[in-house]
Amino acid sequence: MLKEGIDNNAYHGSGELSRSTAWSLLQTCPAKVRHEMNHPKPSSPALILGSAFHTATLEPEKLDDEFEVKPSEIDGQGPRTKHYKESFELMQKSEPDKQWLAPADYDLILEMAGSALENPVLRHYMADIDKVVEGTGYFEMEGAKCKVRPDLYIPGAGVVIDLKSTQDASNRGFTKSVRQFGYLFQACWYMHALRLLGEKPKQFVFIAVEKTAPYATAAYTIKESDINKQFSNMERACQLWATCQSSGIWPGYSDMVETLDLGSQITNNRLNISQLADKFGVSRTYVYRIIESHELHSVTVGNRRTIDITDFANAVRRDSEGKAA
Repeated sequence: MLKEGIDNNAYHGSGELSRSTAWSLLQTCPAKVRHEMNHPKPSSPALILGSAFHTATLEPEKLDDEFEVKPSEIDGQGPRTKHYKESFELMQKSEPDKQWLAPADYDLILEMAGSALENPVLRHYMADIDKVVEGTGYFEMEGAKCKVRPDLYIPGAGVVIDLKSTQDASNRGFTKSVRQFGYLFQACWYMHALRLLGEKPKQFVFIAVEKTAPYATAAYTIKESDINKQFSNMERACQLWATCQSSGIWPGYSDMVETLDLGSQITNNRLNISQLADKFGVSRTYVYRIIESHELHSVTVGNRRTIDITDFANAVRRDSEGKAA
């Protein structure tokens, strides 16, 4: 179950493994993640702007409580003057829970929020009386205590909405962002986390909003088969986190000499029918049945039909779970 009413500071300040930290574990190494946890940096202007955009769109009633407009001048003096800097520092100390936006950025997030709310997909789901906005869930996976916080969840429809500000909301441009920023892993984290919490999510939808006028929007979803490809990565991140937490050892990169794999992306992580049968210790007939019953996508390399290993492993797992049920 998702809990409402937990503010952003409380969520980000808790010690459970989040999607962003899990992704960092996979992309860098535990040593770097631990260092960043012990030496947190102030939020960048881009992160503050993104957070304000989310609040203005999904929880506008909280905008003035959480954000403030930075004055263009104080007592007639500009931001470069000593008086301004000292006075602004006092203003910040008097309201420590607020984040400050430049006037132009505040206007920007209002324009973006207005455009986002005109998107027919988001408008439809925002009208749902049972929607859960910024709900927080805590779950355990592979020995790791984890957390999740979808922007918007519609329990009845089983739809998860994630709001993204972007430079390019076109199909091609946002596809690039999905690959670059680990959004596929995020979708997997949210969908599987919600299932572990007893929910029944069916679809993950991005609402992409451009940062420049006319603040064009688009809605995109991802195939479940693509989302499930990230399940093994989710498991691996949780296992790594749990091991580091229990042992107190946060390793860096490998001490061994490793070979860089510069081979074709088409053949990486793919096996033919015989190779799959050998790797999983099953018959070729079983392999064919899994491929057909789970509609796995195949690619012909040379004269052999090949299947993505992760796709096949996830299909075997789902097949096994179906039998157990």
